[in-house]
Amino acid sequence: MIRCTVPFDFDSLTKNERSLIMEMYESCIEIPQQEEPMTVFRGENYFHQENFPFHIDRYTIQKGEHIPSHTHDFVELVFVVEGSALHEMSGHTYQLVAGDVFVLEPNVYHSYTCSPDKETIVYNVLFEASFLQREMEVLQQMPSFVNFFYLVPFLRKTQSFVPYHSLQPSQKLQIQSHLQIIYDEFRQRREGYQLIIKTRWIECLVWLSRFHHENRKTLQPVAVSDKEWMDSIVNFVELHYYQPLTLQQLSQLCGMSVSSFTAKFKETTGLSLLDYKHAVQIRHAVNLLETTDNKVLNIALDVGFNDVSFFNRMFRKHTGQTPGEYRRRLHARTSQ
Repeated sequence: MIRCTVPFDFDSLTKNERSLIMEMYESCIEIPQQEEPMTVFRGENYFHQENFPFHIDRYTIQKGEHIPSHTHDFVELVFVVEGSALHEMSGHTYQLVAGDVFVLEPNVYHSYTCSPDKETIVYNVLFEASFLQREMEVLQQMPSFVNFFYLVPFLRKTQSFVPYHSLQPSQKLQIQSHLQIIYDEFRQRREGYQLIIKTRWIECLVWLSRFHHENRKTLQPVAVSDKEWMDSIVNFVELHYYQPLTLQQLSQLCGMSVSSFTAKFKETTGLSLLDYKHAVQIRHAVNLLETTDNKVLNIALDVGFNDVSFFNRMFRKHTGQTPGEYRRRLHARTSQ
């Protein structure tokens, strides 16, 4: 709040002078708007099993109920079983109906308002990315999974034109059946339940990725400017530089041919997609070399290079020296 100071005796002023001062004073005051309190849900309150950061709940939103804006420090997948609700996220409001499913990245604020006519039932699946750390290496080789799990949530957060995944009736029943089994196993916790949950959850993600890819073919294209697409793709690469991204994958997402996408991306950044991604990766590798004692091999893996020899070549191309040389010269400078 901005504060104004009156450096004289207010009581000694005339009525007109007082009114003038008050008008000036009020014009200086920034009136705070009443906003919903922001709640942050922490994984430590949900993940009670050691080395098993996973939680599932079947939640009923009552008629007309409003769930205030909140966020969380874990990944959340929401599947609407029945009913409808308004979902507010990143300044946009969407209508949710049965069969809708979406992924929310950490630190995204959102809220719900249930329809006044009927309650809404949803599955909430909460997990950390580390839950499927080994499996992710395989899943990330699937373009449909990267689209579903990484690209679409990011684009939905920044642009209003990307819809939720709306499943077909048969697809909805299949996912609902998987989630019900996972939910029952999570509640009953019989012997081997963690293995069943992890297996079923991987199946769910694969099926959802397939459905997303299949359903995109039937969606009407939305008119979006090339600049909006390119700005979003550039921002995505900046955040997810360690993910396996391909020209075909990103061009299909934008509804462009590979040649058109390549030309527009280079027009925007001055570089090809691969060169831009490598530049971002090397920039982060430099930061890790400067701020950690991690081995070069581990740094290469952390920034998305699976071949350390190729990483060394790219590092030399961008910096004029190998990672080892860079670190030795850095240590020599700091020790002087």
